Amino acid sequence: MAYQAIYRKWRPAVFEDVVGQRHITKTLQNQIETGKISHAYLFCGTRGTGKTTVAKILAKAINCENAKNGSPCNECSVCRGITDGRITDVFEIDAASNNGVDNIREIIEDARYVATEAKYRVYIIDEVHMLSSGAFNALLKTLEEPPEHTVFILATTEAHKVPQTILSRCQRFDFRRITADDIIRRMREIAMGEGLSITDDAYSLLAQLADGSMRDALTILERCVSETGGTLTYEAVSSVLGIAGSAPLFEIADAVNAQNPAEIFAVIEQLMSSGRDLNNFMDSLIEHYRNLLICKVTDKPETLLDREGEELIRLKAQASRTSFEKLSNAVTVLSAAKNEAKWSKEPRVIYELALIKLTRPEFDNSYDALLDRIKALEEKIEQGIRIEAKKEEKAPEKKPQPKPKQPSARLFVPIDVNKLTPDTPCVVAARGWDKISRQAERKCPYVSTLLGRKVTIDGEGIILIFKKDEAMSKELVNRHRAEIEAVTEQIVGSNIMVKTAFADDIEDNFIDVWKISDKKKEHSIENLEEAFPEIVDDVDSSEFVGYEPQKDSFEQSEFADGDEEEEFLEENEIEDE
Repeated sequence: MAYQAIYRKWRPAVFEDVVGQRHITKTLQNQIETGKISHAYLFCGTRGTGKTTVAKILAKAINCENAKNGSPCNECSVCRGITDGRITDVFEIDAASNNGVDNIREIIEDARYVATEAKYRVYIIDEVHMLSSGAFNALLKTLEEPPEHTVFILATTEAHKVPQTILSRCQRFDFRRITADDIIRRMREIAMGEGLSITDDAYSLLAQLADGSMRDALTILERCVSETGGTLTYEAVSSVLGIAGSAPLFEIADAVNAQNPAEIFAVIEQLMSSGRDLNNFMDSLIEHYRNLLICKVTDKPETLLDREGEELIRLKAQASRTSFEKLSNAVTVLSAAKNEAKWSKEPRVIYELALIKLTRPEFDNSYDALLDRIKALEEKIEQGIRIEAKKEEKAPEKKPQPKPKQPSARLFVPIDVNKLTPDTPCVVAARGWDKISRQAERKCPYVSTLLGRKVTIDGEGIILIFKKDEAMSKELVNRHRAEIEAVTEQIVGSNIMVKTAFADDIEDNFIDVWKISDKKKEHSIENLEEAFPEIVDDVDSSEFVGYEPQKDSFEQSEFADGDEEEEFLEENEIEDE
């Protein structure tokens, strides 16, 4: 007998052997047992998840003479004939190479005839999304009103490319990606049947490389067995497939954290010297950073990662030493490098440059790199504060007296407060900041909710005050400062600079704009008594018109001699007017 590939040799023959698709196989078994078989099925899912396998089992089960629990017996003449390909009542085509209208018309013409040996004529159309528009239109009427003895089973990896008119006439089943545990369990059964010896870490590596595909897992297994014999270890699988393993991944991530580009060059040189595929390594490195992100943001990463205990511990430890911003920036930079390397003759240079960027975020002006740098500065500041606090605890008697802070000229430009008036442009802007901020937020949604805060002024304009833990908000406002200044100029009528500062850096130079008075009104009637006491003392207060709150109208006081009385209209006269 000719040699058969492992995935074909061990292809499931009954529904119970299908891995990871119990939600589908159970439904199909129930339909077969109750006789409620649909005229058209659509199987959707990624590669290697069992779509074609289930279609062939279904074709045998609905025609089996001795079906057991909805599964074919694989012993009757019909089951054996379908398995051997002798019975022509089960017809399978690949739409990728038979996608024309003529191909579908042949099927429609053939579907008119009753089955010769089986109960149903079954048409399995694989990769159905590859059919042309005309072919879909030709198939549409037959799917809507098929002959009673005909069943169509359509399979596709891209259901979104199948017309809605076809989807609505089929029972749709979505095949799930197979979990690593299910893949390992099935490989153990096959290894026992084939007499193979495979270590646990080799099983885990094969399952990871399969990426949810049972067929891919068995194909990789067969490739490794054919080269190494009947014994497989983690190192053997890595060597055959040109995979670097997990050690270089941790080394690269540690070198990035330590900002050590020399170590990165050394690791890559070692990989290239040992014949490893650099593209595969970068895929693994991106996945490694993804795993670190999961460990960083979740309390139980073991529920999301298919990793052994020791590797999981190392992932958690490395994630604890790395900031979220650095991990996020690494995924962004490496993914961009991976896309760029596709079009480069020297992908190694592209990858090395990307990794060097990660060790030198100060040379990268991207948004993620800026966040990484801000986070690093915050950590240094926090660390410095903690060190100072410890020094103060050890020697409180030497604690220096606090001195007034003197911010840099860039942060605060001194201004003579005595020369300020409510009409000064920067004072007008500061007092009207609520209106300015609302207008600016409509123009710049990115800074929405960030502008409503305390402000002060200096010799250049107004200063928005932030807390120490609002470094990111401060940075975002700085990015959109030009738009905010444009709105300020439009409302105030003058070119006003808008700056930002931390409260601790500006507190000793804070100017309260609401305490600035108008020098022209200092000697108004309200301050008359204070300014001219010798005059006010001789004035008879009874000669002034007063307003009594308890009454609803003004009362006219006595008029001085010689003054003419004004004529007042009565209430009814006002109404007549």
